[in-house]
Order: sequence, then structure tokens, then C-alpha cells
Amino acid sequence: MSEPATYPDTGVLAVLARLGFGLTLLAIFLASIAPGWLTPKLLGSHYLEHFAAFYVAACAGLAAMPRTPIRRIAMGYLGFALILSVIHYARHGVPEAAIRNWVADAGGVMAALSPVVVDRFRRLFAPRPS
Repeated sequence: MSEPATYPDTGVLAVLARLGFGLTLLAIFLASIAPGWLTPKLLGSHYLEHFAAFYVAACAGLAAMPRTPIRRIAMGYLGFALILSVIHYARHGVPEAAIRNWVADAGGVMAALSPVVVDRFRRLFAPRPS
């Protein structure tokens, strides 16, 4: 029996996934250090923008790192969000805002990763006999 076909690491989609991953991280970092008037206001809520940014970034991370364990991806994004929150606190001195930013970021990461975790959990069960 032959092994299932795998997608090459240098395939166009794999390269685009890694590029998207890098661009999302760069965009989040630049948005976090840029003055408020310079960053676009895409959604009605500042925290919804944090959630959405980390949701998209985590989806890009899943696509860019298909062999990396989910926990490692999650911890990397949560650590990145924590670093950005500490920078926010150091610049503005408002711990509540930094904590809320981190919670919104963490929510986006968890929302992006949870369908993959649930799918893997469901695959643990044997199919019902017909």
C-alpha cells in the first residue's frame, strides 16, 4: 500500500503560508508601536481589533507550521501578546489596559486554535459500527 501524498515544504501554498505568518506578526508589532493616529481603525472596538488580529495571525501560524504542536503555537502567540502588553504597560503605565489587550489577544488565539483541537479530539473516537 502506498503512502498518502504529502504537500512539499517548498510548494507555493507552503511558501505563501509562511509569508502570511511573517507579515501578520510584523503588522501586529508595527501596529503596537505606532502612534494611535497612525493605526487604522477597522472595527468598532479596540479589543475586537486585538482579537481579530491575533485570530488571523494564529490561523496563519497554523498554516505556516503544520508539523508544530498546537500547544507550542499557542504558547508562542501568548508569549508574543504578553511581550506586547508589557511594552504597552511600560509606555502608558495603565495595567488594566495592558491586561485587557492581552485577554483580547489570547481570545483570538484560542478561538483560532480551538477548532483544530476539537477536530483532533473527535478523531480519537472509533467510528460507530454500521
